[in-house]
Amino acid sequence: MSDVRALLKAKRQEARVTHPLAAYSASGQLRCTACGTAVKHASSWEGHIGSKAHRVNAARLREEEERRRLAALRLDDAASGEDAQEADEEPAHKRKAADGDAADALESKRRRVEGEQPPPAAQSGFPADFFSDPAQAPAAWEDADAEDGEGGAGAAGAAPAAPAAVDLEWEKFQQEVLNPPDVVEDTFQRATVMAEPTVNEDALAGFPPRDDAAEEPQEELTEEQIRRRKEQDERELIMDRLMEEERAQEEADARVTMLKTRLEALRRQREAKKGAKTKKGA
Repeated sequence: MSDVRALLKAKRQEARVTHPLAAYSASGQLRCTACGTAVKHASSWEGHIGSKAHRVNAARLREEEERRRLAALRLDDAASGEDAQEADEEPAHKRKAADGDAADALESKRRRVEGEQPPPAAQSGFPADFFSDPAQAPAAWEDADAEDGEGGAGAAGAAPAAPAAVDLEWEKFQQEVLNPPDVVEDTFQRATVMAEPTVNEDALAGFPPRDDAAEEPQEELTEEQIRRRKEQDERELIMDRLMEEERAQEEADARVTMLKTRLEALRRQREAKKGAKTKKGA
């Protein structure tokens, strides 16, 4: 008995289905991952994947995988964009810090060499003894405005951070789907014009003229006129029948005459044959 079970198990393992949507449970039962249903036999797998329900579930599963893949790509693009921005900003901060440290080191060295105290900075930003003529020194508010202008120019000159790919796609979706532009020209081209039908006289060129009398409405007839018209129709019908009978009679007379002529010809032929035989016998 154990040998039979082993053979059956080996047979089932040989007939295992190798398909991306096929899976086996711990007990060896074949299942479809797209439909979530069990397939009794491996031979029934081809029929299952050909069913309409399986095709619909497989298409839905592929769409979900595609959406997940696109979402992962968008997240990777956004992360790479942020990393690139941080990588671009970090060397700039390092260069500014290095330049500031170098300037401080040079200033400290110059002060040590000269042995002087650092002169107090004027409100205008220049040393007190920078101008030989104090009248040429600029006002403090002008320097403050200049600093504000430099700061504003620097802020304005700084390039804004590049928006993420998800933000760009969302903005494009809003422009195309949520807030589509009003295309007047396209609406005008697809408009339907309604009008009363008219006769195109040019299209009737080359045709025979129309009978206007036939188009005029017929006058209403009185009872006397209707009676006379019926009598005329009856007389015409009787005349037509008489003519047909006369024609049939003429055809019958012609047929009778033809038959008589044929019989007369046959009678003459017989008499001629009899006369010829009589002469031969004499």
